[in-house]
Amino acid sequence: MGFKDGFALSMSAVYVICGILVGFTAAARDLIPHYRPGIAAVLIGYGFLRFFLWWRKRKNEGGPA
Repeated sequence: MGFKDGFALSMSAVYVICGILVGFTAAARDLIPHYRPGIAAVLIGYGFLRFFLWWRKRKNEGGPA
């Protein structure tokens, strides 16, 4: 796994972790008082989307089995 793969996976993890922090903890309650569940859902969904697209690209790079 190269730098690009590691960076892609770490960014996916960052989005999911930020979504969990915004949605399920009191850490961002004062900073984001409104629409927290929606923002959390978008962040978590985008993190999973990035991971899925990375996984699909890696699967297709292997060529025919």
